Amino acid sequence: MRPEPITQAEYDTELNLLHQRREELEEHESNLTSKHPGSGIPADAQNRLIRVRGELADVLQQIGDLEDRWADAGHAQPNPDGALGE
Repeated sequence: MRPEPITQAEYDTELNLLHQRREELEEHESNLTSKHPGSGIPADAQNRLIRVRGELADVLQQIGDLEDRWADAGHAQPNPDGALGE
């Protein structure tokens, strides 16, 4: 099954939104872990951290899926470096 066509503008907009969300989640994760250095994270913060990391994984998957969709539509080669571009 071929992916639904996507325009350059749609791709750019969606990719930018996903990267912004990724940055927000990474910052939130960093804030949660930095508040409790060496003392362990309380259960409520640990639960928030698990949720943030799960959402971050979802966003990274969405970035990869969008890049694959763009490549599958014939606009670009798949990104061998993955969603983070590293």
